[in-house]
Amino acid sequence: MRWLTAALDWQSRAVLSRHVRVHLRLWYTAFLPPAVEPILMLLAFGLGLGGWVAGIPWHGRDVSYLAYVAPGMLAYTTFMTAMLQGLYGAFIRMRYQRTWEGQLTTQIELRHVVWGEVLWAAFLATFYAAIVSLVLLGARLAGWLDVDVAALPLALPLVFVAACAFAALGLMFTALVPTIEHMNLPLFLIVLPLAFVSGTYFPVDHPALRPFSLVNPLYHLAETFRCLLLGGPIAGALASVLGLATLMLAVLVPLDMRLLRRRVLGD
Repeated sequence: MRWLTAALDWQSRAVLSRHVRVHLRLWYTAFLPPAVEPILMLLAFGLGLGGWVAGIPWHGRDVSYLAYVAPGMLAYTTFMTAMLQGLYGAFIRMRYQRTWEGQLTTQIELRHVVWGEVLWAAFLATFYAAIVSLVLLGARLAGWLDVDVAALPLALPLVFVAACAFAALGLMFTALVPTIEHMNLPLFLIVLPLAFVSGTYFPVDHPALRPFSLVNPLYHLAETFRCLLLGGPIAGALASVLGLATLMLAVLVPLDMRLLRRRVLGD
């Protein structure tokens, strides 16, 4: 169980702290994407496309398209931020910046590097989700959006847990792909298909796609946020996303450590 307890070691926190300090040096550029993207999405999908959609049937009632999209934006931000950090961010630190190499010359071991990357991706995803939440709050105050914004803080702990699982999935591909150009394979074959069948921006009702959605953690994350913000039966969706996240962490983190040990240390 050393792989699990390593998440609480000071070395893992030191890796996380290093990434946070580096990120804060360019906070003004890092702040723009999570702040501007949801505004553009609200304008394009909600006010633009939403003007052509009368309503979306959801749990026996119709909700506005903008209200349907808003929780999906939170889930999509969580997923893409954590996955891209696990894919590109970790790969660049491992291969080009040699950050891992420097860390491993200290008291930090590979399991701490792995957990540090997972925790950093989850921290960044939670930070970005908080910015998206502020944008949704502004839309609610402006009268554009009808959701329970008082429930938004309750979503952030779930963002962190789900992001840990998504980051662990991204790290698996970092351990497997030979070059950064090969990142297109998991991106277009795994990441984007998961996003398309997640129900974040449109319902997934086609019988051929429904089974894929039911095993997609992003789908259950989006549904949990909708139940939280729109008022719906949350127990099933919450249990599904927590169960899938726990399963992913239990399987993928030890696998990441094994694969990265072979790649980084040659063991």
